[in-house]
Amino acid sequence: MSLTAEDAGTTTGGKTTPFPTECDLVMKGGITSGIVYPLAVVEISKAFRLRSIGGTSAGAIAAAAAAAAELGRQRRADGVLGASHDGFAELGALPDHLCKPSDDGKGNKLLAFFKPQAALRPLFDTLTATLATGGTVGRTWAAVATLIRHYKAAALLGALVGTLPLWLMRGDATTLASVWLAALGLVCALAAVLWFALRDVAIALPSNRFGVCSGMPDDDEKSKDECLTPWLTQYYNSLSGQKEANASAKDDMDRMKPLTFGDLKAASIDLQMMTTCLSQGRPFRLPFRDDEQVRDNNQFLYNVEEFRKLFPKEVVDWMVARERRYAGGASGAFAGVDFRGYRSLPAPDDLPVVVAVRMSLSFPILLSAIPLYSCDFHRAAEGRKAPERCWFTDGGVGSNFPIHFFDAPLPTRPTFGLDLGQVDAEADLRVVFPKDNGDARLPYWRRFASGPGFGSLAAFLGRVVSVEKEWNHEALSHMPGYRDRIGLIRLTKQEGGLNLTMPKERIAQLTEYGKQAGIEFVRRFGGSQTSHGIAPAPAMNWENHQLVRLRLFLASSSEMLGALKASVEGPALQATMQYQRFFGPGDYGPATYRFTGRSNLAVDTTTGLYATQAGLAAAEFEQLLMTAKLLADTTTVNNTSTTGTVDAARLHPGYGAPKPTPELRLRPRI
Repeated sequence: MSLTAEDAGTTTGGKTTPFPTECDLVMKGGITSGIVYPLAVVEISKAFRLRSIGGTSAGAIAAAAAAAAELGRQRRADGVLGASHDGFAELGALPDHLCKPSDDGKGNKLLAFFKPQAALRPLFDTLTATLATGGTVGRTWAAVATLIRHYKAAALLGALVGTLPLWLMRGDATTLASVWLAALGLVCALAAVLWFALRDVAIALPSNRFGVCSGMPDDDEKSKDECLTPWLTQYYNSLSGQKEANASAKDDMDRMKPLTFGDLKAASIDLQMMTTCLSQGRPFRLPFRDDEQVRDNNQFLYNVEEFRKLFPKEVVDWMVARERRYAGGASGAFAGVDFRGYRSLPAPDDLPVVVAVRMSLSFPILLSAIPLYSCDFHRAAEGRKAPERCWFTDGGVGSNFPIHFFDAPLPTRPTFGLDLGQVDAEADLRVVFPKDNGDARLPYWRRFASGPGFGSLAAFLGRVVSVEKEWNHEALSHMPGYRDRIGLIRLTKQEGGLNLTMPKERIAQLTEYGKQAGIEFVRRFGGSQTSHGIAPAPAMNWENHQLVRLRLFLASSSEMLGALKASVEGPALQATMQYQRFFGPGDYGPATYRFTGRSNLAVDTTTGLYATQAGLAAAEFEQLLMTAKLLADTTTVNNTSTTGTVDAARLHPGYGAPKPTPELRLRPRI
C-alpha cells in the first residue's frame, strides 16, 4: 500500500498522530553558505517526496538541484531511467567534489566556479586574499601585496616619482630627508597602484555587466566545464537524468534539451526562486508567471548575443527554438516599437532552469547582472518606444529567504525552511530548532563593534544594509506557524558567505550541520519508520503545526471580519458610501471593473445556483457580513445561555491563539 500525502501515522499511548509523506522546502541565499544544503536535502528526501522547492541565490542553486534529483527519482520509478540512477546520492557527493583540486591548479572546484574577466582578475584575487586572512592588519597587508603583485609597473612608476628628488640629490640628502623621501616613494607607489586598480574596475566592471565573473569561461579558458553556469547546466541534467530521458527524441533539439520548468511540472514538482529587477525597483518570482493573475513573462525580451556570453550554447539555442511570439504584438502601446535584435522569452514551462537560477544568483559585483529588455509604458505614451535594458541582480537584494513561498491558509503538507544565521562564538549551538511553541519568538541579536574606528563604522553600515533587505523574512520567521518549521544553521564569519577558499575540513563541517538539520526535520515531521531510528518529536510535529495554523487562520479571519463590519455598517456611513451599491443595477464606478449581471442577483430556481457574477459576489459579501455579525454578537458582554452569563471574550476565536497573531492584508503576488 502506498502512502498519500497524509494517510499514515504513529501510535503513542493509544493516540495516532498523522504525519505527511510529502513536503515543500525553501532555502535562504548565502553564496558559499549553500554548502550546508546538499546533505540536508538528502536526509529530508529519505522520508519525504519533495513537491514544491524554492530559494534565493545559493538557495536557488540548491533548490534546483533538489528538484532535479526528485525528478530523477520520479523518472526512475516510472521506468524512464535505469535502476542505477540515483540523483540524491549524486547530490550527497557534491561537497566532496567541491573539495577536489581544480583543473587549472588554482584552488579547489568551488573556487574554480568563478572565473574573473582578465581585467578584473586583480580585484578578484584581492577579494579572495582578504577573505582567507584574519584580522584587519592581515587583510590590509594581503590586499596591498596582491595589488602590488598585479600592478608592478604602476608601483615602480609611483616609487620612482616619489623618490625622484632623492635621485637628483646624488647622495647629498641627509638621513632624515632620505627616510622621508623613501616614505614618499612608498606612498606614491601605493597611490599609483590604487589609481590603476580603480581605473580598471571603473572601466571593466560595467562592461562586464557589473560583475567580476560572468559565470562563463573566456574563449581561451581550458577548464570550461568548471565554470559556474556550464557546470550547473550539466549538473542539473545529470541529477534529473535529462539526457537519458530524452535519448529517444526524434528532434536533435529535443535530445539536447536542458532541464526546463516544464520537465519538473510534468512530475508535479514546483520550483520557484527570486530575482531582483533594479530597473523596476522590485523583486520578481521565477519563472515569470503567465496566467490570468500575472503576465510578467510577456513584458520581457532578451538579446541573443548577450545571452550567448552568459549561458551555454545549448541553453540559448533551446530558448531561440522555443521563442514565443511577443504578446504585445505591434498594436496598442507597442505600435511602432522596433523589436529587431530582441527575442521574447519562451513560455514559462519552456524556460531552462539554469537561466532562472543564474538570474537569482547574480551576487552584486561578484557575478554579472542579467540584462532583459522591456518598454517603459510611461515613455511609450510620450512616443519613446525603444526597448530598454532591465538589470536583474541577486534575488537576495529583494527577498533572501522567501519563506512565504507555497504557503496556504491551511497547508496540506509542511514547508520546511532552511535559514542561515551568524554566531558570536564558535562554541555556540550551530543547528537551532524551536524547543516548543513558545520558543523562537525572540529575535537573534546581530551584535557589532561600536567603538571608535573605521571597523565600527563599516559594521554599522553593514547592519543597515542587512536589516533593509532582511527585515521582512526575519519578522516572518518568528511568527507562529512559521517558526516551528524553520531550521536555523548558524555560521561564523569564516564559514560560508564569500569565503571561496575554505579548506576541506571547514566544508565538511558545514555539510555536517546541514545533515543534522535534515535529520531533525525528519524527526519532527516524519513517521517513526523513517526517522533514522530516533523517536519522533512528541510535540513539535505535523499535528502541532496543523493546529497552530488553524488557530491563526480563524483568529486572523475574525479580526478582518470585525474590521469589515465596522467599515460597511458604521452609524455615520451614508447610503452613497455603502459598498452594497456596486452589486445593483446602477452604473457605479469605472465600467472596466463593474460586476456583470447586476440586474439579476437571484438564485436560479432550477439549479439553486447564481446565474450572474454580481449575484454570487453579493451573496459572498452578505455571508461575510453575517459571519462578522455572529462573531460580534457572540463575543459581546450581553451573551447569555441557559446556564447563565458566559465569558464572551473567551469565545472569540482569537482568544488563546498563538501570538503574535498575523494580520490579513492585500499584498502583491511576489
